[in-house]
Amino acid sequence: MTRTRTSDRPRPQSDAQTSPRDRSLHDSPRAARPEASGRPAPLADWHTLLGDRTPTPVQAGAIPALLSGRDVITTARTGSGKTLAFLIPAAARGIGMSAVRGMRPEVLVVTPTRELAVQIRDVARELGMTAGRITGGITPGQTRSEATGKGLISGTPGRLKDLIARRELSLAGLRYVVLDEADELLSLGFLRDVGDILRSAQSQVGQKIQIAMASATFPAEIRSVAQQFMVNPERIDIAPASRAENTNPDDILGGATGATHLLVHTTREDVLDVAAEQTREALREPGGCVVIFSRTKSLVKRRAERLETLLPGEIISPLQGNMDQKKRERTMALLRDGKSRILVATDIAGRGIDLPEVRLVIHMDVAQTAEDHVHRSGRTARAGRPGVNLVLLIPEQRGLWQTVRRNLPPALHPPLTTQEGQVDRAIQEKQGRGSGNGLMPGEGAGRGQGTRGQGRAQGQGRGQQPRGAHGSSGQGGHSDRGGNGSRGTSGQGGQNSSGQRRSESGAGTGAGRVGPQRARGRGGRS
Repeated sequence: MTRTRTSDRPRPQSDAQTSPRDRSLHDSPRAARPEASGRPAPLADWHTLLGDRTPTPVQAGAIPALLSGRDVITTARTGSGKTLAFLIPAAARGIGMSAVRGMRPEVLVVTPTRELAVQIRDVARELGMTAGRITGGITPGQTRSEATGKGLISGTPGRLKDLIARRELSLAGLRYVVLDEADELLSLGFLRDVGDILRSAQSQVGQKIQIAMASATFPAEIRSVAQQFMVNPERIDIAPASRAENTNPDDILGGATGATHLLVHTTREDVLDVAAEQTREALREPGGCVVIFSRTKSLVKRRAERLETLLPGEIISPLQGNMDQKKRERTMALLRDGKSRILVATDIAGRGIDLPEVRLVIHMDVAQTAEDHVHRSGRTARAGRPGVNLVLLIPEQRGLWQTVRRNLPPALHPPLTTQEGQVDRAIQEKQGRGSGNGLMPGEGAGRGQGTRGQGRAQGQGRGQQPRGAHGSSGQGGHSDRGGNGSRGTSGQGGQNSSGQRRSESGAGTGAGRVGPQRARGRGGRS
């Protein structure tokens, strides 16, 4: 664990003379209230909040710093206990524990997705906090019922900003702000909204608000934004993996470092069959689930339908940003109850969604960036469990994969194969014009490219790997150089437009990141 204190300012000490409580704060929330002096609660209190669990490294590092009143930036892989790390310091000091008047929270947690907002609300309630959520996908009446009187509100940026602008949500009583999945919140799609929310909070409160940032990654380009709103933050980096030489040294990439990372070469026409075989093998024993990532919303729908045919008896759950809130909640309920064991999703599922024992993550399409790959991979091997992270690589995406691989921490690299370096520029260029992207046969029809180029790409990709073969990732010895064609590849699925990523503030369609896609022009096709 690396802890960096950006200031020598002395930290207040907790009252060592106060004896530990006999009852947990979950059973008796009032026991968590600070003394009249305002000093932080004793360490025994926050350990009690954890129950019988041993603090994870991020909790052991972040909770004492936050209890002292410092601003904190934590960087740790997903599944490392960040949610409790930023909620327990508030609960231990009695912040957000009591009912309030109207929508006037003491704690505000800003998240990129609706699902994560709901999860944080539920965890807060387990700690005895009065908690509600403000997200898209629910009616104004439901929002008022959900958030009125709550000491803690978790929400998505668009809806929070909307209610602040209409003066329905007051930040005048705010004491503690958490930016969860900060790299996503502060990236292009939510940058302005988050800044507006924090500026509104500072202007309404009139004094310093404690801010915590938590994420699996912390790109260097957003540091200046964080510094606008945080005062001498303590940086806590939990076991960051060593970085590739050409990665920005200020970037921290966590991820599922405890997982087994594999790569299988296949072709565009066979990729779905390989995914079905790998899924069937992973779910041979009862329990657990598999998450299959696809790049676009339309691919999620089509692949989920095809997998229902290939995997009879299994309930396939699609998840993408255009689904309404009720369908999304039903999907998550099926997965958490174990009725469905297969999730097919865009990158919306890569951040913050908590699923029971993800045994296998399958990348049917290469992630657009190394950060996206990290977050996808972090769905498995959580809380010390085993897991497998599998890349299904078709010829059309080798250039993009080389770019992503070079920027991944070595701990997340699958073993090198000789075929990875065999990048055909012509194939990558076809991919860049929209005829690739791992589509199933016939999926590209009607998109202005026809099927002839698609067939040629398939023909060149055949013979790469027997269907469903195992152990291909054991090949090695080839240099990891040569990313030619990766730009063309990324042209297939550029970053979502900011309007698309902020659509959660509208009529309940979309929330958070829904997977990299080419931005559409005004009234035209991509």
